[in-house]
Amino acid sequence: MATKRRPTVEGAAMIGSEPKRDAQPPSAPGPDLLAVRLGPLEPRGGHAFARLGATRSDLPIMGEMLTRERAVARQWAVDREAEPVSSRLAADGRRQLLVVPDWAALVAAADVTAVGFFGQLRRGVDHAILFDLEATLADTFASFATLGLLSYYDLGAEHGRFGNLVLFSRPDGPELWHTNPAHREAVAIAPAHYESIRLHRGVVPGRFTGAAKLVVERTSYLDFRGQRPWRAVRVYQEESGGDRQVRKHK
Repeated sequence: MATKRRPTVEGAAMIGSEPKRDAQPPSAPGPDLLAVRLGPLEPRGGHAFARLGATRSDLPIMGEMLTRERAVARQWAVDREAEPVSSRLAADGRRQLLVVPDWAALVAAADVTAVGFFGQLRRGVDHAILFDLEATLADTFASFATLGLLSYYDLGAEHGRFGNLVLFSRPDGPELWHTNPAHREAVAIAPAHYESIRLHRGVVPGRFTGAAKLVVERTSYLDFRGQRPWRAVRVYQEESGGDRQVRKHK
């Protein structure tokens, strides 16, 4: 009997460690944490990770993730004997993990909701628990596929930065994902492992297997370096009349 071939992505190795320093992380942010509202082009002094240049640096990485994932999805569409499994390879020096619980759903998806996470890791901290939690999260993906989860893609962006791209078939998918106990645990320990976080939310218009670029609608920022977390939200285009309005980033 022929062995099923697994769709693969050219990928990566673990992010390297950095010089140690002492860190006293604040507690995880609560629901009463107020967010500063930023305009599309508003600079932000005092929080370098929230500046436009830093924010825009994530966009080509998310675009690269989308391109790689589309290539794997098209490969599966040709070879439907491929198994819906995760791929973790080391080819270009970056750590990588792609998990797709239902390839057929991903290939057929349209107007996909996307969430991009980029965290600036604390130095001198053992981050092994993050990868343990990632494995725990992967075990829950099949059950959350019925709630719109299409894929989870983690690609080491650069030294000291950790990022992933999560895709959903429905706009409320991210809110439903927040009910995942493993995800809630990851949120709770985030201040101990990250100095700051950028969280992008947007849409991939049209068919997923098409050529449209990911369009970011808003970016949330979390800064854990102070005694109290600082939070801000940058909105690129308001939602109006119940319809999703987006602003393209070139």
